[in-house]
Amino acid sequence: MTVPPTGDVSSLELFLGDAEFTVDSGGPLLVRGHGVPLGERVRFHEKDVAGGKDVRVWHVSQQDDGFMAEPLAAF
Repeated sequence: MTVPPTGDVSSLELFLGDAEFTVDSGGPLLVRGHGVPLGERVRFHEKDVAGGKDVRVWHVSQQDDGFMAEPLAAF
């Protein structure tokens, strides 16, 4: 389950540009970074808060019951 950024609209547009959201994976994980459109989903580059370097890449998609963010494997 993914808690989206706040906004008036409940669509993937919330994840475009600079944004932050929370992923519930046994405990809340705050993800900050930058999202770009990729077909029916958003490719979201999580950034390190201190240095601004890429930490990981997520694919965010819209589901019937909300949003799903899945980390991509680095290999």
